[in-house]
Amino acid sequence: MKSTQTIITLTALCAFVFASVSCKEDPKLIEKREQQKTEIVRLKGELALLEEKLKAIPEDMSSQLAEAERQLKEQTEDIAKLEAETADLDARKRQLQKSFDEYRAKYPAQ
Repeated sequence: MKSTQTIITLTALCAFVFASVSCKEDPKLIEKREQQKTEIVRLKGELALLEEKLKAIPEDMSSQLAEAERQLKEQTEDIAKLEAETADLDARKRQLQKSFDEYRAKYPAQ
């Protein structure tokens, strides 16, 4: 953006210098110089608007999205591990309960 603005400024400066030197009293050249000044002001305004639009563009969220996806994957893996561990513990509980029930059946309380 800076280089574009610099080019426009240099072009305007060259046009102004050329117009100043070459249009001492010629009304056509004076009118052309004024039109060029008006055009320069218009272009500067458009450039300012474009720069504001560029500032308003939201930042790139791809790195944050990648981090969120990584965390989701980790948490999904953790959930799967915990569910497997819970299933193992439930199976062990059932086995221990069965052993306890067999023991109680074999040695009833009097």
